[in-house]
Amino acid sequence: MQIQIRSRCLSVIIASSLLAMCSLTSTTLAQADVDRSAKFEGGHMYGQAAPLEKPDHTIRIATYNIENYFDDVDDPKLSGEWDDLDLTTASDRLEEIAKIIRTTDADIIALQEVESLDALTRFRDRYLPNMGYEYIASEDVGYYRGVECSILSRYEITNVEVRSGINLDGVERAGPGWSDVPMDKRRGLTIQRSPIRVDIRISDTYELTVFSLHHKASGRARYHREAEAIVINQWIDEIEAEDSSRNIIVMGDFNAAPWDKSLRLYLENGFADTLSHRIIPHWNNADQTEANLFKTHSSGRVIDYVLMNSAAFQEFAVGSAHVYAPYTPPSSWNWREDPFPAGYASDHYPVIVDLVPIDQP
Repeated sequence: MQIQIRSRCLSVIIASSLLAMCSLTSTTLAQADVDRSAKFEGGHMYGQAAPLEKPDHTIRIATYNIENYFDDVDDPKLSGEWDDLDLTTASDRLEEIAKIIRTTDADIIALQEVESLDALTRFRDRYLPNMGYEYIASEDVGYYRGVECSILSRYEITNVEVRSGINLDGVERAGPGWSDVPMDKRRGLTIQRSPIRVDIRISDTYELTVFSLHHKASGRARYHREAEAIVINQWIDEIEAEDSSRNIIVMGDFNAAPWDKSLRLYLENGFADTLSHRIIPHWNNADQTEANLFKTHSSGRVIDYVLMNSAAFQEFAVGSAHVYAPYTPPSSWNWREDPFPAGYASDHYPVIVDLVPIDQP
């Protein structure tokens, strides 16, 4: 008995020491991160400084959240806190957004946080007049902030669909790993921003179904994103039930990390994460150089994705997926209070992939 007690005490001492060491190491590394960040004065920090070269015989696909784009034409449906005229995007920032889109040079680009089809049309005509985006899709989904998901395409859009206001009360959360749903959120929960689904004819022999989506934001809303992901995957299942060979790409702002349940629901449904090779560094790895290549948000998070079902993934150009992030604001910038710094376009960065538009057997 005496030996067991001593052994137990020794275990407690060792465990306490290890916890202290971990705490010290974490504090030291956190301070190192702060020190490194404090020296950053704005510029290229994440992703690629320029897009990778597009391989021959491919088409380029991208997603880009352009952060609260509102034009200078009054929408009478928006008033009060979310009056669109009060939120009009400055022309210098629109120039930067357009510069990124032009440099990305995607054949199909999914956009998030766009005011309306009319606003996007005006933006295209004014800032992207020679980019070949003849086809455009954006649908009002009744979101209180007045923004929606959109598509710009050089190829013909043959079908557009949104599903607004879907009730999420009855979704079945089967299996483990779900976030707790607060008591006051167990009735009346709806999909906040419906994705936009478009069908695109690339050629007489190749078509794509593309979803541009924007999941519910906030770290406290995991339960909401999970419910949204369930119904969006059910929507996808309907499409695949009609045509199992359909090429489907789901891309946008998922507001979720690679390990979050809402993102994993797509992977469990057979989708491939085109940037699944990204580095998730060990907790004590202070060298973030490679990990930074995959950050999609100026806060240093990975929350934007291009996912492909098995049919589309067969045409994926391996090695083409990347994040293009030419500018990150200085660490001293307070996004809640300070004006946008020169060179700022959006708090998100484009995620870019290429594919060969020829169905593989």
